[in-house]
Amino acid sequence: MTPAGKRVALISVGILALAGAGGFLATSLALKHSITLNSYGNPVGGSFRLMDATTGTMTDKSFAGRWMLVLFGATHCGQDACAPALRAMSAAMDEVDPGKRKMVIIFVSLDPDRDDAERLRQYGETISPRVVAGTAAPFALADLAKEYHAPIEKVSDPEWEYAMRMSPQFVVMDPQTRYRGTIDAQADQSAMVASLRQIMATDKPVP
Repeated sequence: MTPAGKRVALISVGILALAGAGGFLATSLALKHSITLNSYGNPVGGSFRLMDATTGTMTDKSFAGRWMLVLFGATHCGQDACAPALRAMSAAMDEVDPGKRKMVIIFVSLDPDRDDAERLRQYGETISPRVVAGTAAPFALADLAKEYHAPIEKVSDPEWEYAMRMSPQFVVMDPQTRYRGTIDAQADQSAMVASLRQIMATDKPVP
């Protein structure tokens, strides 16, 4: 290899190393970043700041103008409940919002130790483009889960050692980030469609 070639190779290696370090630093900072919650006057739900599947950060403001359905769980989900719930809700959304522009699912992982950005990206891709997954530091997740009335429960699992239990309900936030109701996370697709249409048809929270 010529001296010029060696210089190019060394520069390329250096760039790759910096890129990798940058990604790691971004993830670390996102996980350590404190979440300043704002309920916006809602009885349930409000603001959030999460590390997303690209090692960047996403907030409720990232989805302004869209309906958000927020579900807590993990990629290692107790009783494998999360993926079926996310698929059912995504299919329900396709019926209610066929243009796929008005609604998004925010899936909050309660297991940041295992759910890094790459795993969250892969998980979302296997389910639906509507699923946007994110996580945060444990103390921040605890505050956020409390804001959304979502329990945090770790359960033993014979295959994974432990798993995180899925929250029992999707929390529905409207395009102005107002709390509008909840939908049973274990409901079937048709029931979810009916609930979505009922909630979207009224300007008041639906029990």
